[in-house]
Amino acid sequence: MFDLVIMVDWSAAASAGPAKPSPDRCWLAWATGGFRSDAEYFRTRRDCMKRIRDLLVSHDTSACVGFDFPFGYPAGSGLGGGRTAAARIAKILQSDKQDRNNRFDVAARLNAEISSSPGPFWGCPAASASPQLTIKKPVFSHDNFHEWRIVEKYLREKKKQTTISSVWKLYTTGSVGSQSLTGLKELGDFAQIPETAHRVKFWPFETNWEADINGIVLTEIWPSLNNHGGYDHPIKDARQVLAARDWLLEKIADGTAQEAFSRPAWLSTEDEKKCRMEEGWILGVR
Repeated sequence: MFDLVIMVDWSAAASAGPAKPSPDRCWLAWATGGFRSDAEYFRTRRDCMKRIRDLLVSHDTSACVGFDFPFGYPAGSGLGGGRTAAARIAKILQSDKQDRNNRFDVAARLNAEISSSPGPFWGCPAASASPQLTIKKPVFSHDNFHEWRIVEKYLREKKKQTTISSVWKLYTTGSVGSQSLTGLKELGDFAQIPETAHRVKFWPFETNWEADINGIVLTEIWPSLNNHGGYDHPIKDARQVLAARDWLLEKIADGTAQEAFSRPAWLSTEDEKKCRMEEGWILGVR
């Protein structure tokens, strides 16, 4: 199904990581043609994306690249998902070679565009707080959209995965909002690179779930769904990308990978459209 598989643990850090491989920075693991890499560490997002580009250019075949941040926002928020959200964020989010970025300014700007009420983005250092972006979580008072995406609500309520975080939370332990902003910015830029642009598809937005899985398929993953306990590496991020990669390789080997990309049968017609057009989905969640 895929000749190249790459799984990425992302970071929204605002500085370059230590030279020594460390937690909470970018990691990836990849495989092709029976070869499986060790976990690879990157001090910056730019270095990580360069490695991904190099792998994709040197392997001109079908590829799946999974990133552990949300690809979309709750339906009705106006932010959308996939290429639409990535292109919009790429225009306003700036990140330099050392990963310094303006993500809190971007979140405040988006808050002002979305609603006159506080939020929905929240969480920031005191120096970045403003009337548009609060340090603490405000009361969620937005009538046009929910706090949680459909896939997150399903994982929280049906699968009891209460550690999953809201895409609106930007800062402190367990936040994923900043990863999504910085990650979608990089994917928006990546989708414009001439060498690979014609092959890039955002799943499930541009693939109709499993119907058009070819080229370079960018997917959202949540590594916590995979058991990483059997991997001999001192850093959890490294173990998680290895486990996520091997999970998909096993699916490919036993012929069930297509099912992992397909629409969950229990989704209503209305919710399926919301996920495919705006919110996105987490690969493998059934």
